[in-house]
Amino acid sequence: MKIVGRNPVYESLVAKAKIKKIYINQEIKVDEKVQKILDLAQENGVPVSYKSKRFINKITDNAIHQGVVADKEDSVAPGLEMTLKDIEMSGKEPFILYIRDAYNEFNVGAIIRSAEAVGVNAVIIPPKMDITPNMVRSAMGATEHVPVIKESIFQTIKIVKPLGIKVVGIELTGEDYYYNADLTGPIMLIIGGEDHSLSDELEKKADFFVKIPMKGKVNSLNMSVAASIVLFDKMRQESKILI
Repeated sequence: MKIVGRNPVYESLVAKAKIKKIYINQEIKVDEKVQKILDLAQENGVPVSYKSKRFINKITDNAIHQGVVADKEDSVAPGLEMTLKDIEMSGKEPFILYIRDAYNEFNVGAIIRSAEAVGVNAVIIPPKMDITPNMVRSAMGATEHVPVIKESIFQTIKIVKPLGIKVVGIELTGEDYYYNADLTGPIMLIIGGEDHSLSDELEKKADFFVKIPMKGKVNSLNMSVAASIVLFDKMRQESKILI
């Protein structure tokens, strides 16, 4: 997999991901972040190759790379049950986010970035969804710090519910506003796609759905915005301070 962009490459090095090689535009201006990348690459024994902008454009399919690209070994994502055991062993409460559907890979990356910021310890995506370079880049390195697991939604619910993890959907038809609902403790939040609702069958299996108040004429929010609102309110509820 190609990791594109200065911050994602830097975070990959910080997390000691299995980087095979780093490519840097030979005309790049070495600023503070690039120098940190070079220092960490040397420290981790990762070779650096200076290439033309044309070469880097080609290997990244013209993605926005800022002159820095890492070639990362493909890794096998941990399974959900193993991840839950690791969370238990760490002494932390399960805080999980399920991204039900998304047609925009940048939205998924933005959601993962917000999830990592509030302490989510596992993000789950459907088996059909791929983790793409653009997704990794928009997550700004968060994919190196929170496991991204592939599992079907109903199998996930079947696994987490017996463990006492609340299953809460974020939906326009929610029973109550998110700030009135109890989001504390072990929880799995489910965020749906931009242009269709979570299913009725899913609503029956969830503990409850929450909604976000809206006063405008547009009847939906960008899914990364909606997810962030509820994610940060869980942190607010548990910290007892206003974010």
